[in-house]
Amino acid sequence: MSKKQIPKKLGKEPLIEAVCELRFKSDRDSISDLLPGLLFQNLGERFPKVEKLPAADVPSVILKNDPNFYYVPTIRLIGAEPCSIMLGEHVFSFSSTRPYMGWDRFLSTIIELLEIIKRTALITHPERISLKYIDILEKKEGFTLDALKLNLQIGENRITATPVQLRTELEMGEFNNIIQIASPAQAKLNTGQQFNGILIDIDTLSKTIPSDFWSDQKDFLDRAHTLGKSMFFDLLKPETINILEPEY
Repeated sequence: MSKKQIPKKLGKEPLIEAVCELRFKSDRDSISDLLPGLLFQNLGERFPKVEKLPAADVPSVILKNDPNFYYVPTIRLIGAEPCSIMLGEHVFSFSSTRPYMGWDRFLSTIIELLEIIKRTALITHPERISLKYIDILEKKEGFTLDALKLNLQIGENRITATPVQLRTELEMGEFNNIIQIASPAQAKLNTGQQFNGILIDIDTLSKTIPSDFWSDQKDFLDRAHTLGKSMFFDLLKPETINILEPEY
């Protein structure tokens, strides 16, 4: 799909959550203890609430060495608007839930946060960065798997309404894209809002961190965003996009 065919926005916004995640290693210990306080010093007014996550009760030796916990966040800083920062011993993420703040604000906030983290000198070995977008095509709009450019068949049985969980990976240039589709699916926001329908989860990962990443995150993140957005709209049939009220 060409850029001209991709809507700037949708009147019926299917986006539930957007997440930018940075995975890293550090020459320092106790990152999950040090980094939240340093971020709070700079962002306390915008992220006034600090919350311990379940992994915070896991012994530090396990968090640092068990692969199952290596990238699990332990602390969440909750924003005054629907967004949050999550931190762990080897992971940092920023998320925006519905209503989505839009790419320009989302990107500028990510860059601001990365600049603050850079100044702490705590993250010495960034490993990968990713952009994840989670959308739901709501059941109340009448969407089934026929809304997607997706053909699933087992024997003579074409699958359109029966439960499905699909995961695949597509390598495209400097990125690896993990695409997950689940139907039926349910999502619930902290506001209590609940959504039911077809879940589309597209996670665009960097294969490697560019050597100039700390000095120019914008260009790299723009490329990841453009690719993920293109993949989402490529997955939708034209009539599905029309139902979502596209604005060009």
